[in-house]
Amino acid sequence: MKYKINKTGAAWLIITVIALASCKKNFESINTPPQGATANATPMVYNAIVSSLPISAGEYSVLNSWIYPITQQGIVVGGSYNFDNAKLAVWQNYYQTLANYRLMQHRIDTSANPSAMNNFYAMLKTLMAYKTFKTTNYYGDMPYSQAGYAPLLQDSGFKAAFDKQSDIYDSVLTDLKWAVDHFTNDASQFSVGSYETFLNNNISLWAKFANSLRLYVAVTLYDKNSALAATHITDALSKPLLADGDDIGLWPAKISGLQFQWRQWSFSANCYLRMGTTMWDLMSSNDSTNGHGIFDLRARIFFEANDSAQWAAYPQNPNNAPSEGGAPYNPVRFTKWDSLGTGCIYSPFNLYFEQDLTSIPELMLTSAQVHFIKAEIYNRGLGVTASTAIAMAEYNAGIAASLNMWKSIAFNSNVWLVNKPGAATATPGEISAVQNSTVAAYDMANATHALSQIYAQLWIDQYRQPWDAWLLLRRTGGKTPMSTDNTQYYNANYSTYQRFVYPDEELSYNTDNWNAAGSIKDNKVKLWITK
Repeated sequence: MKYKINKTGAAWLIITVIALASCKKNFESINTPPQGATANATPMVYNAIVSSLPISAGEYSVLNSWIYPITQQGIVVGGSYNFDNAKLAVWQNYYQTLANYRLMQHRIDTSANPSAMNNFYAMLKTLMAYKTFKTTNYYGDMPYSQAGYAPLLQDSGFKAAFDKQSDIYDSVLTDLKWAVDHFTNDASQFSVGSYETFLNNNISLWAKFANSLRLYVAVTLYDKNSALAATHITDALSKPLLADGDDIGLWPAKISGLQFQWRQWSFSANCYLRMGTTMWDLMSSNDSTNGHGIFDLRARIFFEANDSAQWAAYPQNPNNAPSEGGAPYNPVRFTKWDSLGTGCIYSPFNLYFEQDLTSIPELMLTSAQVHFIKAEIYNRGLGVTASTAIAMAEYNAGIAASLNMWKSIAFNSNVWLVNKPGAATATPGEISAVQNSTVAAYDMANATHALSQIYAQLWIDQYRQPWDAWLLLRRTGGKTPMSTDNTQYYNANYSTYQRFVYPDEELSYNTDNWNAAGSIKDNKVKLWITK
C-alpha cells in the first residue's frame, strides 16, 4: 500500500520514495543492507529520519549571515545571504521526516506485538521531538498534529491546520516523557541493529538524551506555562541526564561516510563572519593584539588571528563600518593557511569549521548545556527550591564540560594543524582561568547577575548551535550577552527578525490554513515562546 503525505511542506511526494531516497546522501555506507537482510523497509525508514538531521544548505547560509549577528555570537562584515534562504529547505526537510515518522507509527501500532517496539518507538519519538522543537522555534505555529498523515482510501492531498506553538510544546514534552519511561534494556525488544548509527543502540544514552531534551524544553517553556514545566523539570531531575562527555550530535567519526558538504559551501560561497567585540570581551581581559589577554581557550578554537597574526575583534555594532576584506574562507587556505588575503584585519571564524568535514560534529545537545540548564533551574528555583550552592556547582561544571568538549573537538580533528591543542582535555589551570575570571566568576551575592553569567556561558557553549542561542535570546527577553553600543545599527539590521519565513508553497497548497494563520506569517512578529 502506498501512503501519500500531506501537501504541507512536501507536495505530492510518496513516502516510500522518501524513505529510500532521502537517506542516501552522505549515508551511503550505513545504507548497505547486512548479509541476509530481509525486505523489511523499517530500518531504511529509520535511517531516513536520522539522515534528515544534518543542517541543510539554506539553513547554514542563514545561520552564518543572520543568526550569528542577531545573537551577537559573531558579526557579518559584508554582503550576505538572503534571510529567506532557509524557509523552504527546512520546511520540506521537517515534513518529509514527519511523514516517515507517521509511517513508523502506523507500522508499530499495527504490528503483532507493539510493546516489543517500545525502544524503537522511543528512539523515533526522541528524534522527532528534537526536530519539532528546533523547527517550531524557527517558525512558531505550524502544522503538526494533523500533518504527515494521508487519507488511505482517498486520492486527494491532506491539508493540515496550523497548531499553536503552545500545543506543540505540550506534545513534545508528552512524547519525551513517554520515551524516557519506556526505554528498556530488555533483550526481547525489536532492534534495527547496525542501522542504528546515531547512538549505536546505547539505550542508556538514548534515555539520558530524551530526558535531558525534556529538561531543556521544560525550562524553555517555564515562563509561559510554569505549572506544566515544573512537573517535567522535577521528574527529569530525578532521572539520569547527560553526563560529562555525553555530547549528542552527528559525529562523522562515529557514522561512517558522513560528511557535511553544505557546511563548506556556506562558508566559501558568500560568508563574511568575524569575531565580534561581544564574544571577545568574554574571552580576553584586554584588547592586546598579541593575544596575551586571552584567558578562555575557546577563543583560539572558535576564531583565528588576522592577516598580520594579530587578534582583533570587529565592533559588534559599528557607528561607521570599518574597512574589512581578505578571503579567509577561500579553499586555497586548506593548503596555504597564511593566505587570508590582504585586508583581513579582523579575526575571522576559524577556517577549520569550514574545512573539516570528517571529524568536527554537528552538535545537538551537549553535557555543558545540561549543566547550565540545571544552574538556571537552581538559580531561579524553577520547580525546585532555589540553591545558590547547587547553581554555582552546576555552572562551574558546565564551564569545565564546555572547555573539555571544545578542546577535544579541536584535538581530535583530522585536519587541524595550526594552533592545534596539545591534549584532548582542559588542564585545571585552563578551567580555573575561566571560572575565576573577572567576567565569569560566579556571583554568589547577586542571583540576578549570576543568572546573566549562566546565560553568557551557555551562549558561548552554543557557538556552533546558533539556533539555540537565538532561542535563548528570545525566551529570556534579551538577557544573553549583548552590546549596547549603537543600538540603531543593530535594530536596523538584525533585531527585527523574530522567525523564519513560511515557504511560498504553503500558500499555494495549503491556502485556507495559511490564511487562517494570520499575522504570524510576518517574520517580525514574535513567537509565542518569546518573552
